[in-house]
Amino acid sequence: MSAILQEIRQLEAARDRGDISPEDFTKAKNRLLSTVEDATVLPQANRQPPPRATVRQSGTPASTAWGMLLLALCAAAVMTVLVGQLVGDMTIAFTLVVTVFAAIVIAAFRRLEG
Repeated sequence: MSAILQEIRQLEAARDRGDISPEDFTKAKNRLLSTVEDATVLPQANRQPPPRATVRQSGTPASTAWGMLLLALCAAAVMTVLVGQLVGDMTIAFTLVVTVFAAIVIAAFRRLEG
């Protein structure tokens, strides 16, 4: 592809110097581009950079992290109370909830790595 682009540049230079006519330039350029499958050439005036995706942020990463931490602590407290009512012992319930949340955090970090 770079060889074809180089040849097109040489043709443009020859056209600018007046060595070839604009019609001959168009024929030679079309012949070169026909050797490449599915080549699309846009006029210089119509070339625009692709639109950039805008990201809407609700806050800084630090505030988001603190919100997630607060949410996780509330969920852990609710789960501890529920498991404590089910098992009958808050110490065992707390141990079970901490173990489950630790497993969730480890799985999340492994997923981020790979």
